[in-house]
Amino acid sequence: MTLIHSVLGFVARSTVALEAQQTRVGLLVGAAADDGRWHAVLQPEDRRRLVHLGHFTEYAIELDWTVGDVAGHVRDSAQIFTDRLTRMCRERQPQLADFVTDAPERLADYRSRPPTQLLQELRRAQNTLLLTVAGIRATELSRTGHHPLIGPVSVADVLNFLPGHQLDHAQQLAAQLR
Repeated sequence: MTLIHSVLGFVARSTVALEAQQTRVGLLVGAAADDGRWHAVLQPEDRRRLVHLGHFTEYAIELDWTVGDVAGHVRDSAQIFTDRLTRMCRERQPQLADFVTDAPERLADYRSRPPTQLLQELRRAQNTLLLTVAGIRATELSRTGHHPLIGPVSVADVLNFLPGHQLDHAQQLAAQLR
């Protein structure tokens, strides 16, 4: 296999993995909205288990959210990462703003929207993110942006992160809906 094929394979694998987890998240939040479980939260034993997984080791506060809060967060994440990837591919070392996941105004926005509206916005944002990831070219994987807390972040780093982030929230949602 040539390097070009392995790089293109990386983008393809990232796209497929992201789509699989986005589908899971979509099905779970859709089921919660349909079943009246939009405000479901984790049971303490599930919170204790999940706090050691993925990005929750650093963002444990997210485990206190309702299903609706998670849906809003995933929507915002999709929008933010779409913007970051787009800017990283177009601009020379863009400054990437921090994403404060538990900002009170952000949570208030999630809680003020009807579930059907938030679900539509989530679907659009997830689709746009997926199309952005699928459109990454091999020459763009090493492009970087600068995050104020993390430092330099490459397009490849973001592609590595995204499926796992969605997986973490899919596991959270599945536990909330048991």
